[in-house]
Amino acid sequence: MAKGSNRPSDDGEVVIIEATDKSGTVIIPNVGDFVHIDTLVENDPRTKFSGKVRSRLFSYIRMLDDDTFCNVNIVVEETDDDWGKLIKE
Repeated sequence: MAKGSNRPSDDGEVVIIEATDKSGTVIIPNVGDFVHIDTLVENDPRTKFSGKVRSRLFSYIRMLDDDTFCNVNIVVEETDDDWGKLIKE
């Protein structure tokens, strides 16, 4: 979400995360957390971005065979925060 925007853009990145007994725990950023998405893939067409989590929406879908799927929409808003003050690498 662009800084100062009233709503998120419609072209966000879809990331598939599977949380099962086999895959283990999944860490999802909470509202207020700082997030940085980068890539090590050369010429990666996906967008790199940084910001603060503004909101999370959990949508649950029940399937016929007792499985339940959860879609999580996380909105990351651009900020003017100084990332150098967040972590020392």
